[in-house]
Formats: sequence, C-alpha cells, structure tokens
Amino acid sequence: MATITKTVEFGQYPLQVRPAPVRVRSTKRPEGIVLAPPPSREPSLQSSDQYSEKIDTGLPPVDRGIGAWKFLFAAFMIEGFIFGFPINYGVFQSYYSTHPPYAGNNNLSTIGTFGTCFYYLGAPIATYLVRRYQRWQQWAIYIGFTISIIGLFAAGSAKDFGSLVATQGLAFGIGILIMYYPIFNLLNEWFIERRGLALGVICASTGITGLFYPFVLEVLLNRYGPATTLRVSAIALLLLCGMSSTIGALLLVVYSFAQILGQMAFGYVSDLRIKRFWMNERVPVEILVFISPFISAVSILALWGPARSLAMLIAFVIFYGASSGGFAVLWARMSTTLNENPALALTTFSYFACMKGIGNVVTGPISSALLSSQISRDEYGIGKFKGIVAFSGAAMLGSAAVMVFWGIGKRVIRCMRRKGEFCGCPA
Repeated sequence: MATITKTVEFGQYPLQVRPAPVRVRSTKRPEGIVLAPPPSREPSLQSSDQYSEKIDTGLPPVDRGIGAWKFLFAAFMIEGFIFGFPINYGVFQSYYSTHPPYAGNNNLSTIGTFGTCFYYLGAPIATYLVRRYQRWQQWAIYIGFTISIIGLFAAGSAKDFGSLVATQGLAFGIGILIMYYPIFNLLNEWFIERRGLALGVICASTGITGLFYPFVLEVLLNRYGPATTLRVSAIALLLLCGMSSTIGALLLVVYSFAQILGQMAFGYVSDLRIKRFWMNERVPVEILVFISPFISAVSILALWGPARSLAMLIAFVIFYGASSGGFAVLWARMSTTLNENPALALTTFSYFACMKGIGNVVTGPISSALLSSQISRDEYGIGKFKGIVAFSGAAMLGSAAVMVFWGIGKRVIRCMRRKGEFCGCPA
C-alpha cells in the first residue's frame, strides 16, 4: 500500500505526517507525527490549536469525548477494587492475630506483602507482554480480575496458613499484576495532554474505597468471620451495617481522604503550563518530586515522632497522606522526562513499579528489626516506634536531597554546554 506523506506547520518547524510504524490494536491511536528538530524536551504535539490544519483521523478523540470519560470511569472503579482491598489488609491481620487458628502467627504480614509485591516486582515482565501482545489487553484484564475473584473466594475456605497465603496473597496478587498494566497502557492511549490529571483521578479511587473499607471489613469480620467477609468482598457487595469507632480505622479513613486530595492535586499541577522565561512549559516535575518526599519527611519527624494525642496523629496522616500519595501520580511525567520516546513510557513506568516492589519487600524486615518492645510516652515515637520514625524520616529526606542534587547537576551541565559559568542559567 502506498504511503501518503503530508506536511503541516507546527510553529516554525515542519511536521511530516505518516502512518506510525507500530503494532496497534483495532482501536489504534492517530497516526504518528515526526518532528525535526524537536523544539523542546516535551513538545505538546497533540494540541489542536497549534496546528495550522486539522487532521481528521476518524478515531475517537483523546483527552475528551464520551469514549475517554467512559474509560476513565471504568479504570477508576477497577483501581478501587485492585488496591482498596490489599491496602486495608491491616484490618484482616489484626483479626487473624487475635483469633484462631492464626493467633500468635508472626508471619501474617506475608499475606499482605504478596498481595502487592507481585504488582511491583512483575512490572517489567508484564509491560513487555502488554506491548508485545496488545491485541490481548482486554482479555488480560478479564483474566486478571477473574483470578483475583477466585483467590478471594478460595481464601474463604482456607483452613491453614499456607492456604491463606496461596489464595488471599499469591492468587490475588497475580491477578492484580495481570490486569493492571493493560489498564495503564490504555490510559496512555486515551489521555495525552490530561494524562497526569487522569492518572490522579484513577489513583484517588483507592483513597475513596479507603473511606469505608476499614469500617466495613471490621464489622463484617467481627460479625460473620473471615470466610463470609472474603466472599462478600470478592463480589464487592459490602454490607454497610454499622461503623466502628476504633482509632485505627478512623486514621485509615482520614489517610485515605488526604490521599485522594493529594493524588488529584499532584496530577492536576503536573499538567499545568506556566510562563517560564520566554517559554510556555509545564511545571518542572523535579520540583513536584522534591515536594512530595520533603513534606512527607517533615510530617514524619515533626508530627508522628512527638505525637501524644489523636489530634497530632490525625494531622500527621493528613499531611503524609496528601504528600506521599501524590508521588506515584508523578511517575507518568517522570517517565517522559527520563525517556523522550512516548512509546517507552510504559517500560519506564514499570521500572519505577519494580523498584517500589523491592522497597516493599525490603522494608518489612527492616521495620520489624527497628520496632522496639518498650513503650514509653515520654520518649520520641513513644519508644516503640522511635527507630521506624527515624528511618522513615531519613529515607524521605534522602529522596528529597537526591532531587536537589539532580536539579543542581542539570543546571551545571546546561551551563557547561553553553560554555558559561554556574551563574544564572535557567535550569
């Protein structure tokens, strides 16, 4: 078939429009645009008001339209199911640790770890398969969802710890891994200019489910036991028959609400464009990546450590939830900053997820080692949590410091390339 080439104007640079040489599904995105030379690091090629001539592709529009919003709503609901349950595994762990046959078992946290670590550690493999077999994306979502549902149902019949790990932990975690990355890949197809906001909305769903999940799960566990609770959770028919007033559940709800606000706020700000010198560009992602761990560190060291009242704990979970919850939303912008090829954004995202998975696995034993058996209200972190508070705060400060040195390094390199001195070149 003959290739049709067409030239349109994009500012002062000519654009050559031709079919993109990539593997696509039946709902493929518009044809690729080759820009030479690139006017900036992250050119906004999709803004229709910058074209001197609009191109009608006959495909559903990105960033707007009923198709994009239907996808966003569906992804919002699925994300709430995916992480709403394992994030609140602490309610199950508290019940298991005080009721037979698992009372006194020191390895109960393994179930919750398996529920999330597969999603992170398996990210590079999952993203490769998604890109290699894009036509099977929707089937992967169905299969992963089914595996997770079967895992929860089977967990309701578990009679020993090994069976519980295999069902509520392994099966549920593998199902999450299979269904999540096709959803993220579809997000990159449906949203371009508003991708950060869309990701923030999707991530906020876990916070919304966190507003009621702890209360509902606690009530169901206390009234009907884990078997019924797991089966009810598997079909998402939550029986709102009362609310517990325990402090732990209250703090989880406040944290979830703060996480919603933080995720949507960071996603919105990451898409903003500002006047910077002579250019109209997005808010530098390095600034946002610095703000998130820095505020988290301050809240840990200044609020959690010296907390002696419920009010201080609530203040801590608000600031920490809003700042730390927004970090994962920035992965999309970070991916495009590190790799200018949009086609590789999903691969870069998977590396971030894999590193987070390693952190999830490693920090479990570290936290157990730092946890003290002595409780003293006069000590920092009431004694028992002093080591964990110090370690967490130092880790967050270290993350923020990395971004400071990253920004200084970029500034020095840019000045050197311009044969200037470190004296005021824009970062």
